[in-house]
Amino acid sequence: MESQKAKIALYAKRSFGEKMNASFDFIKENWKPLFKFTTYLILPLCLIQALSMNGLMSGSMAAAMNTQAGAMNPFEGFGLAFWMNYGLTVICYMIGSVILTSLVYSLIKTYNDREERLEGITLSALKSLLLKDIGKLFILTLFCILLVLVVCVIVGLLVALTPFTLILTFPLLIACAVPMALLSPIYLFENISLWGAFRKTFRLGFATWGGVFLIALIMGLISSILQGITMLPWYIATIVKYFFAMSDSTNAVTVSPVYNFFLYLLGIIQTFGVYVSSIFTIIGLTYQYGHASEVVDSVSVEEDIDNFDKL
Repeated sequence: MESQKAKIALYAKRSFGEKMNASFDFIKENWKPLFKFTTYLILPLCLIQALSMNGLMSGSMAAAMNTQAGAMNPFEGFGLAFWMNYGLTVICYMIGSVILTSLVYSLIKTYNDREERLEGITLSALKSLLLKDIGKLFILTLFCILLVLVVCVIVGLLVALTPFTLILTFPLLIACAVPMALLSPIYLFENISLWGAFRKTFRLGFATWGGVFLIALIMGLISSILQGITMLPWYIATIVKYFFAMSDSTNAVTVSPVYNFFLYLLGIIQTFGVYVSSIFTIIGLTYQYGHASEVVDSVSVEEDIDNFDKL
């Protein structure tokens, strides 16, 4: 790591380009611990998620073949195994997202707190902070699920009254969804209650709405490109399996252990690539949060005053 360079401050006013540079500079400086700890924590989960993903695709292909064969009910192929794989995939993704986001936040916190940054950092040294962040992010995930359900019920009731309410509710939902991207860094980086973080999200988010939107958009595009690169081999192999199964009456490709194991390996690469590529978005939004906190609350000035008082 390039310890001779100035430390990348979290709380600082930055232009859009400077926020992008800060994000990439952090990744460039700390890519080794980022990749190492992501591999330790996420790769075992990918071994399970790849199995459920392949099972999910097999169920989808069975339903597609039933439809092509003229089945009256195309959902006959969606048996119990399909729904079990679907549920397992969703659960694995939620767990993986919580662990990865908590890991990135813990590394950024440690980077800012340690004089030596992340040099020589070990997973055992991160353990207490990481477990604390995982717990907080798990609570935040449940809160967001409940919030989505409440919003869906309200929107559904309004649509039941008149569909024209979507003219107002749809733009309003988009406007409010953008600031919500700051909810997790606010809740995990600050000593604040969940409800306090929720209120602060809109205060910081609306004040820097354009920056939040641009960072989420650009980093999301970068993540999508990287995800596409890792997903493409698995997707092509799955499509090849489907066409061979459709054309071969013996379905040799479908039952081939070698080909299925090959698909499994590609599935591991695909799922692991999804998590690794999302690091760009997580870090980008974290530095956007630092910018918003400095613009609205002048956090670094308050820290300097507190440090001066301790002298």
